[in-house]
Amino acid sequence: MTYEDIENKERLVQEYLNNLNLMDTLKKQIESIKSALSKDVDSDGEEDDKGHRWLKVGPYLLQRQRRQGASSLDRDAAEQWAKERGIWDKVSKVVEVLDEDALMAYAYEHRDDEDVEAEVQSLYKEAPVSYAFIKPAEEDSYDY
Repeated sequence: MTYEDIENKERLVQEYLNNLNLMDTLKKQIESIKSALSKDVDSDGEEDDKGHRWLKVGPYLLQRQRRQGASSLDRDAAEQWAKERGIWDKVSKVVEVLDEDALMAYAYEHRDDEDVEAEVQSLYKEAPVSYAFIKPAEEDSYDY
């Protein structure tokens, strides 16, 4: 690598770090402003027929959109209710799943059988490899 290449790469790294810092600062500012505006809409806004809150600020309409997650079954209460009614057998099911610990125990018990060990090992898929770009650090502060 030439001196010019190194200088160019150093400039790119510095530019990258500066932009990361700027982005963090801007994200904090945006969240702070958003929080203040949200409080204004909550306190001064008007609710529509769908539960959304609206606030007119000059030419802008601010909205706090009402969102409600799907309701979910309280499984403990439902199980207790079904058992009290005597219908547990009708509304429950058994789900069979492989017990990996039991599989490994079987392989351990048959560790002298090379075929069993190889077959069990073949059941495992190798995890894919990926790489992450880590924020650059000064070389003297970096732990290899």
